[in-house]
Amino acid sequence: MRLLLISDTHGHLDIIERLAKDARADAVLHAGDFGFYDHGSADRIESRELFLRVVHSNLPSDVKQRAKKLKGDALRAFIRQELPLSDLAEWLRAGRGFSLPTFGIWGNHEDGAVVASLLAGRERVPNLTLLGTATHGPFRFFGLGGNLLPNLLGDDAPIDGGRGKIHATARDLTSLLDSARPRVPGEVRVLVTHVSPGKAPLVSLLAEALDVDLTVSGHMGSPYGCVWDDFAVREPAEAEARLADAASALPESLRQRLPVPAVGEGRARWFRGTFHVNLPDAPDGHAVAEFREGRLRLETVSAGLPLRG
Repeated sequence: MRLLLISDTHGHLDIIERLAKDARADAVLHAGDFGFYDHGSADRIESRELFLRVVHSNLPSDVKQRAKKLKGDALRAFIRQELPLSDLAEWLRAGRGFSLPTFGIWGNHEDGAVVASLLAGRERVPNLTLLGTATHGPFRFFGLGGNLLPNLLGDDAPIDGGRGKIHATARDLTSLLDSARPRVPGEVRVLVTHVSPGKAPLVSLLAEALDVDLTVSGHMGSPYGCVWDDFAVREPAEAEARLADAASALPESLRQRLPVPAVGEGRARWFRGTFHVNLPDAPDGHAVAEFREGRLRLETVSAGLPLRG
């Protein structure tokens, strides 16, 4: 079974379909900044988020420069008329869905009102499952959407779309831990987060608690996919201290659920054997995980880094 790993499509959904076909994938796993916007999003999210959409758009440079100077209602009018936030708005209107099973999380730049509507079943995209947890073939997925900000984990505000940014909460982590059944022989356990464990050690704590084989993330915008385990980049004492620091910043309820694991003289599986895949933005690259004959293979693809003159 082949699984397309992709992230940061920012509303350009046809690229998911194209890359899945090119990769001969059986399913898709998306690591956030999907483009969860609809026709009402321009009126809901803050101007700063709309400005960033202009900055990261493919508009002609002269049009982009003019649009970057717009503010308030003028910027919202430009977005509505000239720069749709996401293909998703028309997909929802037309009832369009994906051709393959597609599993994903929301990133930090999304309209939470749209995410909440999809989670509640008020809106639906055929063949799209927002994680939570799910199983597909040999894969067991665990998903945690949004940004990971330790100082905001205790804030259990609902996903309401008020600003256009979403962060994970202690409630989200607890729900994920509660849903984690024991490992089934032969399954491949994958944790997908928007933020990389390379930046947020909390992801590594969560990966160890869930006993995953692989983490998949996006957000960082590198032109290359990055793949590592802790053994490749840290000494055992450094890795353990890093997780201890992350645990100390957690609310007490989570600290009890996410104890700091021992490195086991460098042999612990979380340290040497749980691999982390951080993906580029979708136009810059992707990866494919293939489970065949009892082995998990990984292919990474990059559009390339232009050489400096």
